[in-house]
Amino acid sequence: MKRKLSLLLCLTLALALAAPFALAEATEDNPWAGFDTSKELHLIFYVVGTKGPDHERVVSLANERMKELINTTLDVEVIPLSDFQTKYPLVLAGGEDVDIIMTHPYIGPFTVHADNGAFLELTDEFMDAWLPETMKSQIPVSWEQAKYREKIYQIPRNDSDYEQAYGVVVRKDLREKYGIGEIKTIDDFEAYLLAVAEGEKGTGMYAMNANPTCPMTLTFIQAINSWQTVGSALWDSDATDGVLKPEELFNMIETPEYREYVLRMAKWAKAGVWPSNAITGVTHITDLFSESKSASDICMYKAANTDLLDMAKKGIEAEYFNIMPATANTRISPYNYDALAITSFTKYPERAALAVDVMKNDKIINNLLQGGIEGDHYIYDPETNSHSNGPNADAYPWSGWAWCLRSEMNPREGGILPQIQAIRDQYDAANIDPLRFPVDGFSVDNSEFEAESALLNSLNQEWATSFDLGVFGDETEAKLDEYIALCKQAGLDLVLEQTKIQLAAFLEAKGN
Repeated sequence: MKRKLSLLLCLTLALALAAPFALAEATEDNPWAGFDTSKELHLIFYVVGTKGPDHERVVSLANERMKELINTTLDVEVIPLSDFQTKYPLVLAGGEDVDIIMTHPYIGPFTVHADNGAFLELTDEFMDAWLPETMKSQIPVSWEQAKYREKIYQIPRNDSDYEQAYGVVVRKDLREKYGIGEIKTIDDFEAYLLAVAEGEKGTGMYAMNANPTCPMTLTFIQAINSWQTVGSALWDSDATDGVLKPEELFNMIETPEYREYVLRMAKWAKAGVWPSNAITGVTHITDLFSESKSASDICMYKAANTDLLDMAKKGIEAEYFNIMPATANTRISPYNYDALAITSFTKYPERAALAVDVMKNDKIINNLLQGGIEGDHYIYDPETNSHSNGPNADAYPWSGWAWCLRSEMNPREGGILPQIQAIRDQYDAANIDPLRFPVDGFSVDNSEFEAESALLNSLNQEWATSFDLGVFGDETEAKLDEYIALCKQAGLDLVLEQTKIQLAAFLEAKGN
């Protein structure tokens, strides 16, 4: 009898250790009910974005449901856009406790932190066990895009759009006041900026109150030249026959277009388009535009829609213009542009993964974290499955920080103005064919040139924003030559050549 009892106890213990499931059965309302979550946990989750005044209120409501589902609550720490370049590395350096953290190719960047061992490797076995709903719902191509050195360290978002297709927003009253016609090109936009900078001098409103939060190169180089990013290199999707060839990759800083760009930025800075201390600015340009401290904004079409509606409430008519040429291409942003990682130093990797699974797949929690409280922060229209601003939208902006949790479960952007929809249609028509640009799943393995990559990244952080904001003035061209020389010494050509070699091997393996 004792032998049978002993065998039974051993079998029970073995089963408990082999699987993360208890005896409870999963239900439609709680597919995680079968997990043993008897130990109550509180996890730290870091993101980058905008934190509204109602942030704690919304997170508290999400925590109430998460506690019911998996006996876990979250502290969602938001790193402001103005601080992420300095604060994010400190978080991962171990200065603060963190279990889950947002990732993005340019935050850190991701590859540097992955190489430094900051993120937990997510094996198939681990994801099958602890991310079960994500494994069912995730768009397959997103996993290919998330791979780094053929391993996965991040869980990508599950929805994407033309988010790198930036345009410009201007005030119609000022455009007409200074006799500027419709803005179709960067030269048209420059005419507007220079006229406003001169005419509104001393009023407290700058033509473009730019600062390090402003996506200048995306708008004024990549978009207007139809350049697509491949690793740290670029490819001109208008070039030759329009089919990606590894040998056509190039470094942006060596191009005539970049030289023209930095000289243009110096010209704008000298004309007073933005404040002389712009490089120390921390307020996002969209907020400055809303406060009439900037006469223009640079943003994606969804944000532009919000700009126009926001200004209309104040009795100001704003306009959004697409300044990309007719030949330019757009591209759906890769799903790994906003993703989530579990830190390698968390004490609870399994429960952290489970929390991610819930945030991504429980519709109530996901929509709550995306948009706040229905009827208060946003209005839901069931007929069109869309959302629009609620009476207190400013207190919790839609997807102010939850980009990494975007999902096809979320209602679509509602209340799209006709002029914004027309530009959205232009982006749709210009979408680059994946067969021409087959880079999903490609990432550069820099294990053989880590030192060069790290030094180039450091140089970029040191110099790029200064060029963006015209800090060097009349010395801009000489400083650009100095910068290029430093990058060459650091291994710029080596990194480009290795990127070409690895891309060629990648395309060959895919049969391209």
